[in-house]
Amino acid sequence: MEIFQIQEKSDAIQARHRGREIAKTIGFSLVDQTVIAYTISELALKLLSISAKGHMTIRPVSLYKGDSASGIEVRLFDHFKGPNRIHLQWMEKMTDSMELSHDQMRGTMITFHKWVHAPLRIDSPICAAGEE
Repeated sequence: MEIFQIQEKSDAIQARHRGREIAKTIGFSLVDQTVIAYTISELALKLLSISAKGHMTIRPVSLYKGDSASGIEVRLFDHFKGPNRIHLQWMEKMTDSMELSHDQMRGTMITFHKWVHAPLRIDSPICAAGEE
């Protein structure tokens, strides 16, 4: 797991770059790498625009215990102790799962997962109608 303190724009750029590298290592397509990098960047920039303190963690994850990495998990921690200030409607189509939790003592935590989807594979030969 890698931790990024998000205090200035260069921190957001570093997190985005490292997230893309991790996604590439896991086996995400170029399009998914771009979506992951964009989402990381937008979350980090939102944190910068509303808060003075926060951090982000990025790590490879697997669907099943013991399997090799098949996805990426990103967690954003907004240390603001007041009401939640981050709105995530824009993120729903970019991730496979997303969770937001907030409490007055710890602040807001946003977690998203993106999974590598296996390409469609057809094992049987493709036949025209009547050619079996």
